[in-house]
Amino acid sequence: MSKSYVLRVLMEIIYKMDQIEQNQRTLSYNQSVSMKMVEEIKQDAVPKSEVLAQQPLMRECKVTLKKVESSVCKITGEVRDKYMDEVASALPLQNVLEVLRVEERLKVEEYAVAMKAHMFKIKGISEDIPRVVKEIFSDTLMEEYNWAGAAGKKSLQKLSLFETFLSDVFIHQGHASYEKGMRKAVELSHYRMAQRKFGKKQKLVTAQTSPPAQ
Repeated sequence: MSKSYVLRVLMEIIYKMDQIEQNQRTLSYNQSVSMKMVEEIKQDAVPKSEVLAQQPLMRECKVTLKKVESSVCKITGEVRDKYMDEVASALPLQNVLEVLRVEERLKVEEYAVAMKAHMFKIKGISEDIPRVVKEIFSDTLMEEYNWAGAAGKKSLQKLSLFETFLSDVFIHQGHASYEKGMRKAVELSHYRMAQRKFGKKQKLVTAQTSPPAQ
């Protein structure tokens, strides 16, 4: 069993614990509303006190898992501060040369683990792929790319950063859903850039047509 696999399993456990805790909060809220509206539902629902009693336990489990993750990292040396700092300072990527550099660095196990850990941190409990991609690729850089490399663009699909690493972070969505999310991320990024260019063009036209100040 590889070190990176152990860390990945721990991260997935923390992710699931976050989801459970969120579900507990939602359940507590729904029960409080139900008890006010319908007396019959109140009698059948799980008592709110039990839900509230479970929340400290969930938080305690989550903290314990994070401590275990930290201990594993310290013992095995998988994630050192310098690698985490290097990853955090590199993103979002701004140009193709930076992409090539990161692709090369991902061949180093410690850097690769740090990159995946940072992606999990950005993702949190969200399943919003475009939001995470925006934190990895700047809109300016995304102009050079699309998912499949069509129409003379470079291919995101050929980058291990997205094909391997980010896809593992969103592994619960499945390949088809992940690809759809990536294509949506590209579309939104291109749209934002088009809007910026249009805005700049409008400002230039306005400046050229405005009468001189008296």
